[in-house]
Amino acid sequence: MKPKLRRSRRGLLASGASLLVLLVFVFGGFGYFFSSAAQQRHDIVMPVPGLPDLAGDQAAAYGKFERDGALNAALVEPAFTQVRSRLDGVRVVFVPSYLSDVALPSVALGKSLGYMAGIYSWLGDAGIETEIADIETEDSVVANAARLQAIMARDSMPVCFVTHSKGGLDVLEYLRTASRDERARVRCWVAMQAPFLGSPVADLATDVAGLPEIASVLLEALGGQGESLSDLTTRERLNYMAEHRGEITKVLDQVSPLCLATYVPDPGAFEKPTSWSYPALVWMHDSGVANDGLVAVRSALEICPRSLMLTGLDHTGIVAPGLVAPIDQEALMKALLVLALDTPQ
Repeated sequence: MKPKLRRSRRGLLASGASLLVLLVFVFGGFGYFFSSAAQQRHDIVMPVPGLPDLAGDQAAAYGKFERDGALNAALVEPAFTQVRSRLDGVRVVFVPSYLSDVALPSVALGKSLGYMAGIYSWLGDAGIETEIADIETEDSVVANAARLQAIMARDSMPVCFVTHSKGGLDVLEYLRTASRDERARVRCWVAMQAPFLGSPVADLATDVAGLPEIASVLLEALGGQGESLSDLTTRERLNYMAEHRGEITKVLDQVSPLCLATYVPDPGAFEKPTSWSYPALVWMHDSGVANDGLVAVRSALEICPRSLMLTGLDHTGIVAPGLVAPIDQEALMKALLVLALDTPQ
């Protein structure tokens, strides 16, 4: 049983356009910001320095899978075998990150070359039903929540969500608007590197004069919305959390996601892999903000009832092609599923 892979409805054209938006977002935003010619509309407000008080409360449980400070597949396998039956009759739904349309077709190249493939390609061989959610990664959180609702409405099968980056925001909005009975179908949720409280990089990209307008045109050409970029800003996310605090509390109490943050404590010693978001990693680090190059640790963990923080990995490390991935992605996903399933429903 092979994973059901999302197929881009716009083919190579969409992938190329997604890549163009990504390049504008990264090189345009960073280039403007770090040059003396930057014309920002406002000051960028950084998250509070340091780590949240409860960062990594699952560290001890995860530590049982490590040997000599590194994740060890031989230690993970027996624990995963014990919980494997809890995934019988459950569909694992992966919800990918922002602008990942350009990378999703690489899944067909296998776990050595494909985006995220190393963390889910083994699931089909294990007999676990798996799919990548058919969403528009460049669309707004509200629009993608509606798409997730349609995916859930196809049948009554229980699901386990595994999300990367903005995919976590899409799932949170779906769960916020879902009924309690619908939420009861979610057996687990692994939220990897989600900017629940926003990203200063998105603040930067929406604040530089002219950049949001260019990005909006390109995003709309893809069938997405310029709103998808503002959805990632700290201002928008903090407003969202305040406006829906009661509903979100109910979601987190019922579903109890396992949230994962990654953290590079010393950018000067960071070598694997060399990240395209390295300038932002240094920028936030120099302000005392623990981050992975795109998302602050606080943003990924502070709202979560259960959390895990892995050091020495950037925002792309856990989903990078296997040839350059700095961690055993299959072992990581198995370990995360063990921790995520170990919660009362």
